[in-house]
Amino acid sequence: MASSSALPANRVFSWRRIVLAVLILLALLYLADFSWYELRLHFHSLGPATGSVHRIRLLAIPNKGSRATYELDQVHPEEDVPCSHSLFPQGGAQPCWYVTRHANDPIQM
Repeated sequence: MASSSALPANRVFSWRRIVLAVLILLALLYLADFSWYELRLHFHSLGPATGSVHRIRLLAIPNKGSRATYELDQVHPEEDVPCSHSLFPQGGAQPCWYVTRHANDPIQM
């Protein structure tokens, strides 16, 4: 008859293996993304490594009672936000897919 204490130890061991495998896969994915970004940065024939997203600056000005007033920025109504063509932030810039998704978000004051 098998002891009941051996079963939880095997489950803990398998969870540790799964977590370790996921962390290794994420590290490899980041390394591949970084390498591809650097290659495109040095060899322009592979495509652009960086880009920009045009956005209109909308300010969210807080009022009393948890409400906000939205106004266009009068000083700089439009801007180009630099971004990197990658999965993860590279070269000090957010990925273009992330910047594009959040381009219409108001700027909290």
